[in-house]
Amino acid sequence: METIIGLGDKKSPFLYLDEYVKQIDLNLLNNEISKGIALSNWNKRFVSSGVHDEWADKEITPYIRNLEKHLTPEQVEIFTSFKTTDEKLKFISCILPVPHPFWIVYLRNNKRIDSSGINNKAVSADCHWTENAAHFPTLVDFVKSMPFEGIGRVMIFMTEANNQTVPHFDAGTQEQRSKKPNDDFIWFTTSQHAKKIYVMNGTTKEKFYTDETKKYIWFNEMDYHGTDAIPYFTFSIRIDGKFLPDIKSRLLASL
Repeated sequence: METIIGLGDKKSPFLYLDEYVKQIDLNLLNNEISKGIALSNWNKRFVSSGVHDEWADKEITPYIRNLEKHLTPEQVEIFTSFKTTDEKLKFISCILPVPHPFWIVYLRNNKRIDSSGINNKAVSADCHWTENAAHFPTLVDFVKSMPFEGIGRVMIFMTEANNQTVPHFDAGTQEQRSKKPNDDFIWFTTSQHAKKIYVMNGTTKEKFYTDETKKYIWFNEMDYHGTDAIPYFTFSIRIDGKFLPDIKSRLLASL
């Protein structure tokens, strides 16, 4: 029976970096991020190709694989005429009765060496600050102070009210999942209406939630993970990169 992959020898569902992240006024940061979101360009992106089978009708990604089953020939022709993922997903969201409540603001983005963008998202040299970053000066400084030796992709994930982020892993296929190592990253929220993230056993569907006293979170992205629906628009921040070697050693030694 499958268990979670977890972190370290003890397969911990989460590790926390609170003691390695500087103190900041989260209320002020929340205000700045909210303002920055209002001023930024939003992108519509796939959650992941790794959506759990039992949630396949709750996220738009699996539908994309079988367009002919869900769209008319005319709709397929329109879909294939679009040049960007954003255009395709926005069109599908208008056509199909399946939710896709997931938006992203990129502060740093990575060049695409593959269609998913997953494989080099933590590689600093492959990432660049976007025009959106100018709207988040405090957050950018905060990110730069975090315990990374190199900062990769930086994203704000936004979820519409009363919608979940379905359980998924961050790889294209089960084969990639078995081969791709977990990247270093920090995930956190600033809002009092914070979304609740979990790691899930793919077989039993048991969910593991974070310690509510902790703020700055790391988990194995090859585990199924998601967020529960709450009745508010919410956002979270994820910073990919490479932890400072001594920090990572201390994190794993704490298990």
